[in-house]
Amino acid sequence: MNPRILLPLLLIIISANLSAQNRVFSYSFIQSRDDVQQWGKAENVGQQKVYFSQEQIDLKIDKKYHLTILSKTDLPDRGVIYLCNDEKANPVTVMLIDDTKMFVYSKTKRYQINFDPMQVQAMSTLADSD
Repeated sequence: MNPRILLPLLLIIISANLSAQNRVFSYSFIQSRDDVQQWGKAENVGQQKVYFSQEQIDLKIDKKYHLTILSKTDLPDRGVIYLCNDEKANPVTVMLIDDTKMFVYSKTKRYQINFDPMQVQAMSTLADSD
């Protein structure tokens, strides 16, 4: 194979992998929906983190979730919908909104998580310096 063709192809693959960085967000409060679909009062869960990679999402809400990402759909204004499976192959949907909050839908459970502003600020500052 011609090295002149192989080098640009290799550079494209490497740059795609570098641009697909893992992301981590911190949160301290969660809200859940009740039986009549009203958001409840924010509940303090202590300092928690959610980890996003290309293949997985790890977080703790009512239990630890280790989610395998099946598909990802980009939304306008930096939103993303992830269709996932948990450890028992149950479907879980995660909607990330502009790196400020996320919604988690698992069976009949519905959660809203607002990320801690200082953590989001620090992450955007790091991203801007790249």
